[in-house]
Amino acid sequence: MLDEGVWAEVKVGDEHLRLFSEQSPLGVQASVYNVRSKSWIAPSEAVDDIEQGKERAAAHAQAYLSKTANLELPRLEWKRARSA
Repeated sequence: MLDEGVWAEVKVGDEHLRLFSEQSPLGVQASVYNVRSKSWIAPSEAVDDIEQGKERAAAHAQAYLSKTANLELPRLEWKRARSA
């Protein structure tokens, strides 16, 4: 069950990623999902707060884009996640 959080969507080149920074009963976690391949690039990683989660998710996404497609991460527009 999600307490609060944010997410951002990245579509650049042939890549389609979703970045998450979320607070749940398990704590605050950051993750990055590859929509195209339906797989996690960076599964849930514990972080201190939502802001650190945004930074970690963006860093994972940038590393992935640089390594796999020689692309830069565009400016992110974070949206509030729906809570239960």
